[in-house]
Amino acid sequence: MRKYFFHLFTFLALSTQAAQAYDGVVIVLEAPLLKGPSLSSTVLQTIRKGERVFIPREYYVDGTLPDFVPTFDRAGNPAFIPAKYVKVISGTDNESKQPIRLAHDPTDYRIEEPIPSTYPFEDRSFLRASISFIVGNNTTSPYSYNSSFDKQKYRAEMGGRLVISHKISYDKYDRFYFGMIGFITSSKNTVEFKNDNVAEESRDLIRVGPWFTYDAYKSDKYRLAIGTGFTFNYHRSTLFIDNASIGEERIFSGFSLSPMTSTSLQITEVFPNTDLIGGVDLSLFLPHSVKTTDQPTYPELWSEDQISSGLKAQASVFVGVQVRY
Repeated sequence: MRKYFFHLFTFLALSTQAAQAYDGVVIVLEAPLLKGPSLSSTVLQTIRKGERVFIPREYYVDGTLPDFVPTFDRAGNPAFIPAKYVKVISGTDNESKQPIRLAHDPTDYRIEEPIPSTYPFEDRSFLRASISFIVGNNTTSPYSYNSSFDKQKYRAEMGGRLVISHKISYDKYDRFYFGMIGFITSSKNTVEFKNDNVAEESRDLIRVGPWFTYDAYKSDKYRLAIGTGFTFNYHRSTLFIDNASIGEERIFSGFSLSPMTSTSLQITEVFPNTDLIGGVDLSLFLPHSVKTTDQPTYPELWSEDQISSGLKAQASVFVGVQVRY
């Protein structure tokens, strides 16, 4: 009978305390419940990240807590918990004054693959989008002109690079991402002929395709990723040929396919949720042709109605920013 009344009394006491208390969620790996309000006090037990404790309402004033907050252990005994290890769920505006994680968790003894830093709260960092400036070698093939040329001036291919990706659902360690990659680049060439004719070639390229990356190395500050995929390419070339008396412009267009691979370095949290990213892309352009339907006004300037390109490799360097959202 005494045992029955003891359990009943304990239940009523805890129920009364719960009605006069907030829930506090543990935000470190293992928070100690102490016998007294001091870190040197005896540890009664530890509670894991995501578990809840009672926080008396009178100790939560204007969104702040004292250094040590009285609570109870699992047996109902009085205990103290360091305030910095819990976040109070009050349902008021003051709730936002407390962080949901610590920049450094002094109780986290693990070395590899820590649980997400925002656990048990929702982690919104599994979506990534990056935009970069890219420069690569010129891979264009010259038009088969009627006359031999004296020299060619090539400019590097430059433009923008965009990646939007999502963490793969079964990935527990935040390393595998899948999404889309796209490029818009352009280049210009000038061809000078021995007969003093001049041709100007302006080439634009749009590329879109699936993209898969794996973060081979990651730390709190850096990530090294490797990626692979392929792109569908739309080529558009404008050729203008001019001699001393006449000139004409024609537009050529066509499609191609390019497998590619990449290596990139991410410097995380340069700004909140924003990383600095840089790396190298390697692309292989499969043989293709671009054609024109424009009828020439001066046929003597043109030898054919297409530009053929063989197998071409391209190395590109990019630098930009990445946002996690």
